[in-house]
Amino acid sequence: MVPYLGKRIQNELIQLLASAIKEKILAEVKLAKYSSIILDCTPDISHIEQLTMILRYVDIKKEPEVCHHQVCIKESFLGFVPLKETTGAFMTETLVGELQNVGLEIDNLRGQGYDNGSNMQGKHNGVQQIVLDMNPRAFFVPCSAHSLNLVVNDAVKCCLQATNLFGIVQHLYHFFSISTYQWQVLVSIMKDLTIKPLCETRWESRIDALKPLKYHLADVYDALLEIYEDTNLKGSSGSSNRVEAKELADAVSKYEFVVSLVTWYNILFEVNITSKHLQDKDADLNSATKQLEATKSYLLSC
Repeated sequence: MVPYLGKRIQNELIQLLASAIKEKILAEVKLAKYSSIILDCTPDISHIEQLTMILRYVDIKKEPEVCHHQVCIKESFLGFVPLKETTGAFMTETLVGELQNVGLEIDNLRGQGYDNGSNMQGKHNGVQQIVLDMNPRAFFVPCSAHSLNLVVNDAVKCCLQATNLFGIVQHLYHFFSISTYQWQVLVSIMKDLTIKPLCETRWESRIDALKPLKYHLADVYDALLEIYEDTNLKGSSGSSNRVEAKELADAVSKYEFVVSLVTWYNILFEVNITSKHLQDKDADLNSATKQLEATKSYLLSC
């Protein structure tokens, strides 16, 4: 009896399943003829840039014994493509080559969806412009959620109080997480939630870092004072930690910090709702516009 537990056999089975699924997706795309491409890049654990390819298309199926057709808009993941360069020209060349490899023509593209990186949406050398030069019908629509993320990012950079707030929030996480003793002091007082680090890429998710502070700021303050008053912390490192704890306790107890914390929590709470809606697979242009208008009205009323 041959066991199928070896990694080579398992990988082969996974590859066979992936190939079967990919063939089914490509059959639906070719039947629809026209499609849109969605691309994104992210480095993997080995620091190799991976290009994510997704096709968006209309799948039309005729129901048996029913006069009408079932129309469904689908987004299907095609795979990851490792990149040697991240320039617009090289990524376009890679995109065209991958489409040709699976039997799809660039002329049948009717849309492009990327983030706002200069290599993607640049009006001269970006992927969207180079593809538009090949096929003027492949209209480019930037990622709305990423655009909203950039707006919040720029707003924070223009506000000194906001920059100070998020700097203290990140400093708090670093202070407690760098030492197991300091972390234990925090969790012994703050039992329901723990502080979290800031996300560098998704600004709307920074509400996760602000939430524990908004609802448990007194607990964080008590933990900092307990560390500061601990006379067992001796030596240069112990003394510096106590001094740092006192400085952070003074910082989080200031009126300006508390007001900034509450204000930005409320702002990011509203932005997070809109961001989630923009990424909802059932969202349409009408509902997205209404949600953005609601967020705009809220921010103007703050």
